[in-house]
Amino acid sequence: MDWRDYYLREVQPRLAIPMVEKYPLVGFVQREGWRPLGSYALLMLVALTGTGKSTTLDRLRARLGDNGRSVIPSRREVADWIAIPTAQALAGGPIEPIRDRRRRFACTRRFAERVPGGMAAAFSWLYLADDYDGLLLAEGIRGENEIQYALENFPRWQIIELTLNPLTRLCRLSRRRDDFDRAGGTADISFLPGKVRKEAAALVKAGEITAEALAIVKAEAANYGFDPFAEGGAYPNYHRVAVDGRGPDDVAGAVIRIIEGQIAAEGEGATCRR
Repeated sequence: MDWRDYYLREVQPRLAIPMVEKYPLVGFVQREGWRPLGSYALLMLVALTGTGKSTTLDRLRARLGDNGRSVIPSRREVADWIAIPTAQALAGGPIEPIRDRRRRFACTRRFAERVPGGMAAAFSWLYLADDYDGLLLAEGIRGENEIQYALENFPRWQIIELTLNPLTRLCRLSRRRDDFDRAGGTADISFLPGKVRKEAAALVKAGEITAEALAIVKAEAANYGFDPFAEGGAYPNYHRVAVDGRGPDDVAGAVIRIIEGQIAAEGEGATCRR
């Protein structure tokens, strides 16, 4: 089945998507002078919840002097507009917004089980005006399946994965106040790698890690695991940055150095500019 056609026929007409208002250069159907997003050079920042994607993108945007992040929808929007409603339609239930992270993960997992490439494929269903000439920044994919699909199908995308100790992520999630950090549950640490469970239990007891943060990370781990993309070294457009002990500006600097290194090694065809 052509899943993009299914979405356009069965799902998209049932939604009120503010695409034109929020993203005037992006659309769901091809127009004259527009190209699929998969054909553009794009920097895709990959990381699990709480690793620092949004902060790093903000620093990149400030240092690179470009507003490319606001040109295309975020992962959350693509999930709300494509993956989640498609999964709901395929299940035969109502199409409705979901805020609880565990339910969102379940929907995006069902979407990926039916649609090869999952969220990477969903991003590629978008079209972008051909006259756009800026740096495209995104944070739309996660996990080995989505990363590998993007690397094999969209060679102009530079995939940079941020990695962080899971306990540090849990502590960050326990402190931050994001409206989407909702996931009821108990303080279950059994899913964590064995070597960190003792420390995790102590942090839970001390109130540094909350049950809600554990529920979010447990649900995410079921979809994407804890480890970075194992086959990354086989792809010249995949890179990894460990963020433990580094500030946002340092991480952004490391990302910029990777981009500059690609420019030097491969010429303009490997950059994030058209």
